[in-house]
Formats: sequence, C-alpha cells, structure tokens
Amino acid sequence: MKIKVGISSFNPAPGKLLCNAKKIRTIILDAINNNFELLIFPEMALSGYCLGDLHTNSKFIKKQWELLQQIILPATNNINLVLGLALLDNNNCMHNGEPARYNGYAAISNGKIIRTGKKTLLINEGVLEDSRYFLPGNKDEISPISFDFGKKGKISMGVMICQEMWDDHSPHHPAKILAAQGAQALLVLNSSPFHTPKFKMRVETARLRVKETGLPLFYANSSGIQDIGKNIVVFDGGNFAITYNTKLETGNFFKDELLPVDFSPNHKITNVPQLDTNPPRIPILKDALVYTLKSFLERNPFFKGAVLGLSGGIDSALDALLLVEAIGAENLLCLNLPSRFNSKVTRSIAGEIAEKLRCEYIIHPIEEVFNKKIIDLKAGLGHEPMQLTLENMQARERGNILMQYSQERGLMVIGNGNKTEMQRGYATLYGDILGAIMPLGDVSKLDIFQLAKYIDPKNEFIPAQVLELKPSAELSAAQNIEKNLGDPFDYYIESPLGTEIIENKKSPLQLKKLFRERSLDPALWLPDKNHLLVYDKFTTDEFYKYAKDLVKAVSNSYFKRVQAPPVPVMTPRAFGLDFRESLFPPEFY
Repeated sequence: MKIKVGISSFNPAPGKLLCNAKKIRTIILDAINNNFELLIFPEMALSGYCLGDLHTNSKFIKKQWELLQQIILPATNNINLVLGLALLDNNNCMHNGEPARYNGYAAISNGKIIRTGKKTLLINEGVLEDSRYFLPGNKDEISPISFDFGKKGKISMGVMICQEMWDDHSPHHPAKILAAQGAQALLVLNSSPFHTPKFKMRVETARLRVKETGLPLFYANSSGIQDIGKNIVVFDGGNFAITYNTKLETGNFFKDELLPVDFSPNHKITNVPQLDTNPPRIPILKDALVYTLKSFLERNPFFKGAVLGLSGGIDSALDALLLVEAIGAENLLCLNLPSRFNSKVTRSIAGEIAEKLRCEYIIHPIEEVFNKKIIDLKAGLGHEPMQLTLENMQARERGNILMQYSQERGLMVIGNGNKTEMQRGYATLYGDILGAIMPLGDVSKLDIFQLAKYIDPKNEFIPAQVLELKPSAELSAAQNIEKNLGDPFDYYIESPLGTEIIENKKSPLQLKKLFRERSLDPALWLPDKNHLLVYDKFTTDEFYKYAKDLVKAVSNSYFKRVQAPPVPVMTPRAFGLDFRESLFPPEFY
C-alpha cells in the first residue's frame, strides 16, 4: 500500500492572509485532482514567518483561524493535510496578560480539523525570535495524529515544527516521543532560512531523527523572501523526504512547488547511510542572489526597475549581471559617475559591460559639481579640506545623483557594498552606503571574484581585465588603478579573516594558534595571484596583531552598518539582526 504525499514549498506573501488562504486552497484543489492523499505545508504558511510585532496582534491571529475555516477547510473533503499557522489560547496568557500565542499547526482530514498542535521547542537564533512572540507548547501534548485514508485505513503520523527536529541539546525529544507512541512517519513543518551550508545541515539532522526512530521523514520548507528590517530572509524551499528505502527524494531550491513522494506505511527504516547532500556553494549562492533580487523587486511593484552605479569594478559588474538575470536588461539603468580620479580603463570597462548586457547606460560626470563644492567648503572652513573629506564628497555626490535618477525614473537604487568592505566600514555614509537593498552585503570579496568567474566563465560580459585589476575606490591619486594602486587591503587576508571572526566566531587567540600550527582552513585561506599563502605574509605575532586590529575595526564601524541598506542573508552570520552589535564598542577583543 502506498500513500501519495505532496510536500509544499509554499511561498507566503507576508501578512497577506486572504491572498495566502486563496493560494493554499488552489494548491489543495489541484492536489486532489492529481490524486494526492496527504499535503504538508510549511511552518506559518498561512501568515508568513517574518512579520515582526504583527505576530502579537490577536485580531490578526483570529483572522487566520477564520480564513482556515471559511476558505481552506471547504476544499479538503477528499484529502489530509497539515498547515502551519499561529494559534490563540484564551485559557492561558502571555507575560503581559494578553491571550497566549503559539506557533502551531492544524491537522485536517477529509474536511474536518482533527487536531491543532503547538511548537514546543522555540528558536532564538540569528534572524529568528520565536520567544518574543510565542509561548512554547506543552511537551505532554505531543502525540501522533491518526489520518483517515479511506479504504487504505488510518495511519498515525507525528507532526513537528522546525526546531523540534533539531533537538540534540534540548530538554525533550519530540521525534522519540512520537515514535514511542506509535507514529508511522514524521512530518516536519519549517520556515528555515537559507544560508549556503544550510541544506546539508538540515539533511544531516533529519537523518539523525530517522536513525533514532526508524521512521520516514518528510520535510516541508517555505520558499520566497521575507524580512526583519535590516535583513532580507531568504527561504529556499529545498523540500525532501527520507523514505523507507533510505532514498533521499528532493525538490528544487528557490521554487514554490509540490514535491510528490510515495509513502509506504509500516516499513521501519533499519539502515540509514550517510547521504551526499551538499550542493556546490558558489552555484547555489548565485541562485540565491538572483532569486532574492527578483523576489525583492516583485514585492515592491511601485518600482519600475533598478538603477545601479556601474564603476567598472568587480562589485558593480557582478551586481549588474545578477540584476539582468533577475529582472531583465530592459529594467536596469546603469550610471557611470566619473571624477578626475576615475581612469580611462575603468570608464571603458563600465561602458563595455553595459553594452554587452544591453542595458541603458548614462555617463553623468561629477567633476564640475565636485569642484564647486570644494570651493564652497573651503570658503566656509577657512582652509583646505582634508583628503578624506574630499574622497567622501565624491561618494556622496554619486549617491545624490543615483537618488535623483531613482526619483525621476521610479527605479530602485541598488547598493554595491560587499561584506569584506563593510566589516571595516570601508564605505561612505550617505554615499555608497545607500539603496533599498545591498545584495552583496553578505558576500565576501573573494566570493565575489568566484561568482563572477562562475557566472561569466568566458568573459562574455565582464572583461578578464576586471578580475586582474587591483580593486580601487578611485577617489584620489593615491588610488590610481593605472599605477596598480587601490584599496588598502590584501583581500586574500581581509576576506577570510572576516569570515573566521564573524561567521566562524573565532577569536584572535584561536586564530593565532591555528596560524602557528599552519592549520587554517585551506578552503578559506586561498593562495593569492602570486601563489603566496597567508603564512608567507606574516609572522605569528604579526598575524595575531592583524586579527586583533580587525576585531576592533569591526566593532568601531557598526555606526555605519546600522544605517546601511537591508542585507540578504547568505552566510551563517550576516551583518544586521543576524549578527547583533552595539554602537558603543567594547574593550574586550
């Protein structure tokens, strides 16, 4: 006997309950027509997960229950399903006396709600804050649900919500509880945010639950983008099932779809082999960035397209490529904004990229306005402005022009900053730190080079010269790219060191030990263009000092990042509300 299961990677419109309810109803009716017998929708499918304090609005939660009964339930007469939504309990209360709120689910069988359940293990990590909005469910209420499959009989299934699968260090273990009570399968509802190693982590954790229970596991995850203000939270779908034959059946990433899986009850899994699940990092990173940009523009339809400052450097070149794939060349305006310090090389490269991409390209010089502002500032100050002031004036004038084109054309400004530069605050407030979104804000400089090579391996759009030039802001004669001058960093040091400190949470002392042992991760610490390794460039004490200086620089530059555009989360720890900082730098490094 087999049951046809559909695992939905539903893409909710955050906070738009009626829209989501109608879309869910359509999926259910289509599934019935295609002979599905069980549907599994993700966590918080009806409302969306990242809603901020809207989760505390009791009327909003009541509306979810009303729409479940009025729109969704009438479509379920010939199917079983589990759906994530928020629940109210008037018999209990939050700490402030409001009715208790829960991250929960409704189990439906042939037109009837047969059970509601509550998430018992809440997540408070990175961009997720369950306990700010919800109470944990009672572990004593965990029990399997009996779904009616007509002539095939009733099948007992255990439902878990996201963190309940990740129970290794938790006070109770939902999968084991459900298995002990006779569950024949585990259904896991998730709104699990993307970062590049996340899929492997999910499958490895699911494998542990299968191994300890002997039960098949079906994993439903949201797709789409949502936000928490400072971060764009990407949900990649990536649904999967580990079935009785230990086969890993997977859906697509970044797609709202129904993954069909056949389930044979009463088959215990006795052997769970290691599963090869790690998608290549650079390709999935590229797909995530394109998906984010496309979805972000779709979620903001009052913008007609995007406007980007195209300098001829690698960051803006990569952003242009990603945008053309995401929204089409016809919807992208590229502006080149040269001053006297921009070389003929980079100006030529910018024009060549725009021509090959076939997007609109405008050269808007800033030299005349820049010179006038120098005269006015000198008159006000009574002396010559500092060099750094002159450099930042150019960046701010460029930002001003980008915003003017945005206003006139109805286009969204895209910020070009990357994570490696932002870790030191190597950017100008109200200059290049601007825009509605900074797509590369969680992408290191070395990954930017790898992405460009992956997307354009034959240099059809980005000239090979871009990858060889020393990165430069071109804001002064000291950054003359034609003399091989530019940014004051070795990105083969700065980029991996930032990853170690921010994402891997390593201290300078830990890094010093690894350096001394020559055991830094070689996949991260790459040889530079001259084949030199980090060990060739520093003594142990010099490396330790550099690491301490970077930690201090990260802390001292938060005032810039807190005012930066939202950053899509691509790594295990992104700047924003994923990596929380203080404006007042600590003394401990």
